[in-house]
Amino acid sequence: MSIRNYLLLFLIFLGSQTYAQQHINGFSMPESVASNGKRFFVSNQGQDVFSKDGDGFISEVSADGQLINLKFLPKNGILNAPKGMTIIDHILYVADLDRIVGFDIKTRNTIFEINVPEAKVLNDICRLENDFIGITETVSGNIYKINTKTRSLEIIGNLPTANGIAYNRNTDQLVVCTNGTNYGDGNVYIKRGLEDFSILPNIATGFFDGIEFTDDNHLLISDWVTFPVKGFGKLWKYDLKSQQAVFQFTEESAADIYFDHSGSKIWIPQMFQNKLVITPMEELFASKHKNANVLYNYGVIDAFIGGLYKGTLPVRDLKLKGDFGIGAPDMLNGELTMLDGKAYQTKATGKTVVLPDDHKTAFSSVTFFKADTTFYIDTNMEQEAVLDAILKKLSIKNAMYAIRVTGTFSTIKTRAFPPVKEEPFPVLSSILERQQFFVHQNTTGTLIGYHLPEYLNGITASGFHLHFLSTDKQQGGHILHFIGKNLKVEIAKLKSFELEVPRDTEFQNFQFRKKQNDDLKRVEQGQ
Repeated sequence: MSIRNYLLLFLIFLGSQTYAQQHINGFSMPESVASNGKRFFVSNQGQDVFSKDGDGFISEVSADGQLINLKFLPKNGILNAPKGMTIIDHILYVADLDRIVGFDIKTRNTIFEINVPEAKVLNDICRLENDFIGITETVSGNIYKINTKTRSLEIIGNLPTANGIAYNRNTDQLVVCTNGTNYGDGNVYIKRGLEDFSILPNIATGFFDGIEFTDDNHLLISDWVTFPVKGFGKLWKYDLKSQQAVFQFTEESAADIYFDHSGSKIWIPQMFQNKLVITPMEELFASKHKNANVLYNYGVIDAFIGGLYKGTLPVRDLKLKGDFGIGAPDMLNGELTMLDGKAYQTKATGKTVVLPDDHKTAFSSVTFFKADTTFYIDTNMEQEAVLDAILKKLSIKNAMYAIRVTGTFSTIKTRAFPPVKEEPFPVLSSILERQQFFVHQNTTGTLIGYHLPEYLNGITASGFHLHFLSTDKQQGGHILHFIGKNLKVEIAKLKSFELEVPRDTEFQNFQFRKKQNDDLKRVEQGQ
């Protein structure tokens, strides 16, 4: 064999070792994984996930990812569309639309069943304290607590479109994630003991499905992002102490995940692909994905500043292209800033609010931000000095960079425009006197934006373009000047550019001003 072939085989072997992900195919709408640490089970909903059609079943898979028995359960009787599962001792409890069924995994016999009145889609189950289990019902949003000994139940909460549920006995914390009433605006909630549920901060809204504790301080959450699915999903890792979240992309329809503590592996049912993916957590979050650090630009800035202020792209669709960026709300009504997957509007009144998913933008630039360079500025610095320090880190003159700066600002000046109402709409340069300015003192927050090359000027803004969002999400706007210290600067080199132009009549017939390029003209004319 030639040296070249030996080298090729070595590289193939090396590649197979660096990301040891397993795929098991042949399931039927797999929804959930449960284990007692030794045996692993996968719920299959069958052809229809909401019908009592009797085609659901439970598979058994070995710890090393081999299919042992596709239809391990039920031994007798039927399952319709089994979803969440949990194991207490040797009993596997399964949510099956309107009932909970318990199977002895030693004998495969059905030994428990309880109907939940008025339930339509019982979804996920977790083990609570003692002999209790918690279960969500997605249609009503009810969260039930069931005593498996007395077969009694009570409602302990209600969260619209409740889905995943998990409990940590060490900390007495119960977490629940939701799909969202608009199939993508769900949240993650937490409660301790008898407290009420509260939303976990600093994580984007989504179409959340499964949730797991990896230890006392961290959660894993699967996220379809939206429904119908758009070809990808996310897996979130949430730090309960710092209240910060990071994510990695997954394939679409990642359902009710399971975390194997012994091997630090994540078991991910890919519902619409009828397969189970088993992947080491550390490797998954270290891997790169084609969706990260792609700059998506909706609209053309020359058209926007020329008076095309009417929004034509819903924020819901913008979120599918990025979780970080800047833009303009509908009708020039303030400034749009996206951070951690949530879109904010800073109005001319100075008030900053979360934008609903149906709000539309005329121009925005977003990306899924993944920093590849991080440095710190400890001393007090004016804006010009900070930007100079960032420029020194931008090694390629004509590359695109996303910039995120977090820290303390002794002074920060921002602006926002009020909405326009008169038609035809005036060009932006003719109404600069309408700008409203805000000066914030001694605040903390984040600068969000880009440094883009000159060749994109006109499509978007070249050079630095930054917005501000305070830590409490009350202050914001387009940045005009700042003085900051204790700054964490994160830079992501963007790898490609995607432009989408509006399809409305106004844009299609907009008269762009012709830009003179004498060199190009001479080349084209051969002179």
